[in-house]
Amino acid sequence: MADKQLMKPDDRDAVLAALVAKYPDAFISAIGPTGLFVPMPPEVDELGMRPVEGVSSMLGLVVAEDHRLVVDSWTQAVVEGVSGCRVRLSAAPDDKTRIHFIDASHRFGVYLGIISGSTLSAEQTLRPENVRPRHVTMVKNQISVVIEVGDEITALLGWTPAELTGERTLGLVHPDDQERAIASWVDMLGTPSGSARRVRLRHLHRDGRTVWFEVTNHNFLNDPDDPRVVAEMLDISDEMAAQEAVRAAEQLMRRLTETIPLAILQAGHDGRITFLNERAAQQVKAQVGGPLTEALLDLAEPMDRPVVAEALSGVLTGKDTDFEYGHREPGAGSRRIRANLRALTDDAGTVTGAIVCLADVTEEALLRERLWRQATFDALTGCHNRAATMTALREALDADDPHAGTAVIFLDLNAFKPINDRYGHAAGDLLLSHVAVSLRSAVPPGAIVGRIGGDEFVAVCRDVTGRDHAERIGADLLTALSTARVRIGGNTLIPHASLGVAWSPYGSGDSDDLLAQADAAMYAVKRSRTGDLATQR
Repeated sequence: MADKQLMKPDDRDAVLAALVAKYPDAFISAIGPTGLFVPMPPEVDELGMRPVEGVSSMLGLVVAEDHRLVVDSWTQAVVEGVSGCRVRLSAAPDDKTRIHFIDASHRFGVYLGIISGSTLSAEQTLRPENVRPRHVTMVKNQISVVIEVGDEITALLGWTPAELTGERTLGLVHPDDQERAIASWVDMLGTPSGSARRVRLRHLHRDGRTVWFEVTNHNFLNDPDDPRVVAEMLDISDEMAAQEAVRAAEQLMRRLTETIPLAILQAGHDGRITFLNERAAQQVKAQVGGPLTEALLDLAEPMDRPVVAEALSGVLTGKDTDFEYGHREPGAGSRRIRANLRALTDDAGTVTGAIVCLADVTEEALLRERLWRQATFDALTGCHNRAATMTALREALDADDPHAGTAVIFLDLNAFKPINDRYGHAAGDLLLSHVAVSLRSAVPPGAIVGRIGGDEFVAVCRDVTGRDHAERIGADLLTALSTARVRIGGNTLIPHASLGVAWSPYGSGDSDDLLAQADAAMYAVKRSRTGDLATQR
């Protein structure tokens, strides 16, 4: 509003005249520069409108939800000279009424507030919001008998001043707080004249409910002319109710965190622990006030510490993270932990801390690992199964990182069926296991060996520079195969195989076609019975 200009006096007078003419029965108030009502100038009374009484400002007439509208409109009137807003009055909360603010200081020395609207008939009166007092002064003698008390006591505790005069105030105090009240009174009696002692006590309302007061007893008992104790009693029920709500919420959170199977930690914006449940205290050996990062990093597996450190740093800047890491729990060996980190923020979005939930997922991780192995590897030989082999081949052909090319080496054992027939399937299985170990030891780094049939193996090799390179790998596999000797019933079994090679440069080739080419090359060797190695051309 800095660029707005105050409306000229004549224009403000014109607005006032129009309102008086249109709403002759409207309510009117005189307002000082602070926004509070001031005595009505006689000239304003002559306008004929009904004066607002029994309230100190427009806020006392408006429902609480509309207070902000009134404040904003008043600010606008101060800057521009005239403003208006539609609000709900306490006298008519279901209807909208308009409040007009006019700077009439040039004419009457005050601002004017005019309340108009069709819902306000000529017979209606405004009902100011009933503001409950929060403070009362009570005067007592040396034995805490009431000498006098302010009229506010009736609104606060339901008793009239006359009913309490001559009574001891201890009878007003909740039984559970009477011992504390006596101790505070005795302490006050021992203080020098003019000193004060403060205590928070629950008092009993006439209707039986409890009201919290902060009582400040001022010791004037040594005053020769008027020995007395002056008690300033401030109603703090709202504050204590808010504290109780916070305490109840904290207790609920603590109870919940003790019943769920998670380690839960809370940290402040400085990364220091402000809360942890019993499970967390046992799992990470931390305590309130200690650094969260240190608590988690100390027991994290070394290879996972960078991930843990990055996540903890990120959550304190507002980045939520979920991850798993290895955790060396004392006496329990290595465990797998799932961590869920969530940032805590205030209403402005500023990070105030973080919540960390840690779940032991060791059994789940082992199950995932077991299922993954079952879905990936052949149970007998430990080689990749057919599906996993084809997946590895497609990934090699479609890799984002460029490499020289992909080789597929298809190997089929010769005369394997007679071994099963003569020595039994157990001997055949043993031979297959030895073959698998030999092949895996001979392939280049990064290559995989898969078993795609009974006695059929496939090696998938990345970064192979050409067909010659692929054939050299195939030759190495045949050499390694000769070492896979198995002793069965006094006989030494030496496996032989037919082998076919196919190769595709990076960025071309189809997995099914490449495997078919290697398969065809292998069968060409079997049919010729002239050698152990062939390559597609």
